[in-house]
Order: sequence, then C-alpha cells, then structure tokens
Amino acid sequence: MSPFNGGSVGFLMVGVAIGISMATIYNRTSPADGTRDPVDVLVASHRSAEPPPSVPSSEEIEEYIRGGFETSSADGTYHSGGDAPISSERSAAKPHPAPAPTPFIDEYIPASLLKKYEAQNLQFNVTRSMLRQSRPVIGNTKRLHSYLKKLRSGECTTVLVLGGSVSAGHHVRRPEENSYPQIFVDWLNARYPCRARSGAAGTHERKKIRGASNSQTHMASWSAVDEMRAFDLVILEFNVNDHFISDLPHATEDKGPLGDTKEYISLWYFEVILRRILLVRKPEPPAIITFNADYQGRIWADPPWYEPEDARKTLLYFNQEPLKNWLSSMYEIPVFSAVIWMLPLAGKQGRSMQYNRTHNPYATANWHTDACCHPRREGHLILNMVLAYCMVEEEKVFLSHNESDTVEAERDFTLDAIPLLRDPLYLSPEEDDVYVRNHTFNGIDFSDPNGEAEWKKHLVANEGWTWYADNKDKDKFGFIANGTHGGQHIAVSLRGEQHGKVEVIYVVSYENFGTALAWFDESNENDYEQTFCKGEARRQMPVQQLEAIWEFKASLPKVEILTESLPKGENKTLHLCLTPPNKNHKGAENKFKLLGVRVF
Repeated sequence: MSPFNGGSVGFLMVGVAIGISMATIYNRTSPADGTRDPVDVLVASHRSAEPPPSVPSSEEIEEYIRGGFETSSADGTYHSGGDAPISSERSAAKPHPAPAPTPFIDEYIPASLLKKYEAQNLQFNVTRSMLRQSRPVIGNTKRLHSYLKKLRSGECTTVLVLGGSVSAGHHVRRPEENSYPQIFVDWLNARYPCRARSGAAGTHERKKIRGASNSQTHMASWSAVDEMRAFDLVILEFNVNDHFISDLPHATEDKGPLGDTKEYISLWYFEVILRRILLVRKPEPPAIITFNADYQGRIWADPPWYEPEDARKTLLYFNQEPLKNWLSSMYEIPVFSAVIWMLPLAGKQGRSMQYNRTHNPYATANWHTDACCHPRREGHLILNMVLAYCMVEEEKVFLSHNESDTVEAERDFTLDAIPLLRDPLYLSPEEDDVYVRNHTFNGIDFSDPNGEAEWKKHLVANEGWTWYADNKDKDKFGFIANGTHGGQHIAVSLRGEQHGKVEVIYVVSYENFGTALAWFDESNENDYEQTFCKGEARRQMPVQQLEAIWEFKASLPKVEILTESLPKGENKTLHLCLTPPNKNHKGAENKFKLLGVRVF
C-alpha cells in the first residue's frame, strides 16, 4: 500500500476541474487588473492586537506599479506579472517567530546538506503532515521506479525542467545556484553519487528550454527537446504561467463556448505537452512529474489590491492546480505539490490574515517576493523538501517490492515498443496528428544564443532591427526593433510545409512594447514603409497586426498563427515592420521582440 495519504484530495480536485464543463457558472471576462495588484505588505488583521496599517494612498499605489514596470519589462526577463520586488528592508524582515527545527529532516536530506535546512534558513515550520499532502496524484509509478533504479545503481542522470519564472528562480539572488531545480540536482548528487561511463566521479545535471515559460511556448519551442541527446526525468511546472496563455490559435476545430476560457486553453496545451513527453525516448522513456510549485497571490487580496467580488466570478481563483491534477491523473502522471497544502494554510484564517506577515508565517505575503508569485530563496529550499520527500517516500515503495499485487490493466502501456496513449481529452484527432504524432516544425530560432549562423540563411532584409539579449543576464536573445516613429522592417524567406501554417513567436508585455505588422509577398522590399508601417491608411490593411502589449503585468513569449497560409512547397518572404505607438501603448519606449518563426 502506498504511504501517501493524498488520494482523496486528488479526487476532490478532479471533481472541481470537471466543473469546467458547467459553462453556466463560468464568467469568461477576466477582472481588470488596473491598480488592484496585491503587494507584499502587512494587511490589517481583525485578529491582531496591533492597529491596522493605513490604506495605501493613490501615490503609493502608483509608486508600487512603477516599481513593477521597472523590474519586469526593462530587463527583458520573461516572467509572470505584477512582480515589483519588495524592498530589501521589507524582504529581510521576519516579524513572526522563527521556525522550529524539523526533527525528521535527516530522513530526506543528506547529512552534507543539512546545514542548509536548519530552522533559521526556512520561512516557516514544515511538518511531516504537510509533506504527506504533497502527492495529490500517485499516478503510474513505473517510470519513476525505473528512474530510482538508475539513481540507486550509481548512474548519472539528466533532469529536464519545463517550467516558468518560478523554475527560473525569478527574484532570487544567483538563481543558477538558489532556484529549486539546481537545489534538487544538488540533492540528487548528495544522496545518489554517480559515476560517469569512464568510471570517474560524475554528476547529475539539469536542462531547460530557452525562452519558453508556459505549455504553449514550450510546445512551440519543442525542437530544443528533439535536439537533446538524453534526459531521464522531466519536471513540468506550469501552475502559474499557464494562466497567462491568452488564446488557442492552434485549434483546428471549434471548441465551443469554453474554448476561449483560460482553463480550457491551458488544458489543451498541457495535454499536448503530456502526450509528447509520453512518446519521447531519450534514449529510454523518461520519468515524468507534474510539480505544482506556486500559485498566484494577487487574486486573494483585499481592496485596494483586488476585489473579492471579481475573484468570486472566477472558477478556480487563477489556480491551475486542479486542472493539472485532473489531466495528470487521466494520464497517470505522478503529481508533487507544495500548493495543495501551502495555499490552504495561507488563507484558512481569513483573507486579512493571508497577507499578515506579522502573525501568519504561512501568509502569501511571506511566501512571495512580489505581487504575483515567485518564492523567496528560502522558499526554494522548501520546494526541494517537497521534491525530496516525495522521491524518498516513493523509493520506500520501490524497495518494498509491493508491485506484485497489480493487475494487467495497471500496466504503463506508454512504455511499450509501440506506445499506446489513451484517446486525447481535448485534442481532436487532427490536432493530435499535427501537434503530437507528427510535430515536425521547420523555421528560424532567434532566441538561440548560438543560432546566428543558421538564421542568417533566412534573413533577406533588415532595417532597424538588432539581434541581442536585452535582459540583465544577457541570455534571452531575440531580434528587437525600438522606436516611436515606426517603419523598422525585417524579412525572412520561408518554404511552406505540410499544413501550410506559419506561427510567429514574440514577447508581449504591459508597457514599452508596441505593434508589428506581418505579411507575405514575393519581394524582399518593404512596399508598405510609407503607409501601413508609418501608421497611415490603417483601414482595410492587407496585413496582420501582432499586438505585443496586453493588460497583464507580465512579460512572456506569445505564439500567434498567421491567418494567411503558406502552401506546402511554396516559397515566400515574410515581412514584419514596427508601427508607431497606438492608443493602447504605455511607456516611453516602443519595442517589438521577435523570438522565432516556425512553419508546419
């Protein structure tokens, strides 16, 4: 019998997710963010003896918003939004009592790492009963047991983390060392020392996909996965970022009244990712874990940061976990979760206590570094405690040899020589064929730091666009145009593929970004320089507008399929030009960042 006690929770979450089909209870209009973003401040608690803090003034709100803008769009980083960092004074403060020692920690953390997990290094007490809730879906563990067998035999392994800004360690100093993916790999190296094929001491390692932050952009960037020689474990962390997928351009059928809801859209793209991973052989079938590492904090706050009435009009309070648990359970993917116990602890004493860092150590305001999400450095240690606990408890099951009581129907049919996948839940047969079974994409990747030689083969014109990395770490590359007068033009040569579709990947943000126009023709020249590209004669444009400005306080890659087709075997030139700012524009700059073009 499994030692985990999360089965009933998993089925409850599935039940909630099934409620998506009840269209009558869903309000598809997302509440406008405006200035009602929660921030990491002390919100008054009616349970507190101290006087409540004053309501922030409009000037304070504007100051906070300006901080969010400066942090996210100026450095070119892609992350989920509304994330002004807290001041160093505020982030250093720990007004609640320090956590007590965790007496059972040495069961899960190797002795060489225990000092990192001492009580003073954690934000709050983590108990065994909390961690027991971290497996809402047990799933089929055959792949996970195969991975544990590799670890125990001393084989060096590779962990592929497909996630968003939480996995990237946004707002954490030295994220390459202090984000949970690296902390997890450090834990693997300490608990399961390995040797390279040469016999020398080796290490476990991790990989990621550049420039992708949610299920949709990981799907569009899948060529990076195809090019990887090997990986053994895949961690899927999309609980925050999948909420920011705004549309479903890849659908080939009408999805009905729910098709334009964020819940349906995220389920569609997440199913594509799950099905692709289940078919992958690198060179063996990898183990797969869905990891619900964080949640969105803003929607839980009181005015002036958010409206409870608006929150009640959403289905799941922007929390993707029930969706991820539902779909993972149907594909028998194990789910590890910090959110499933952390979010209830944050708010169980009322919304006011959820943001009271003085009296509630589990407060959302204590867990997050900003208004959106993003755990603190100490929080990434807690995330690894969840991963470590679930791995060690599953290892106990593996070593107990209790799998003999399973029946044939429980076998993982995706491991067969010819993998057998269940019928898709949200993809049509045609969509499954295009995006899962035969997902070969050709195109141009401008986000690859080493891809200049390749994209130069396709570049046929460039006036005013520059290829560089505009973030502080200088690793997020793209072709960027910037100017308030418009007219900057770039053109690439393309050849049509089987389905005649062309998708453009670019960055969207909430300020300093603008609009580009896209069109096909057989010339390399910009025939619209003095008309459409300069903002004139906007009516009846024979071009497609690519809007890189949106209302969410987030800077993320977006995928858009062009309405004009490119038939198989046909050669044409794709043009893009930056236009002057329109009425929706915010900020002093007017940028457009092109990440890639793909043909399928």
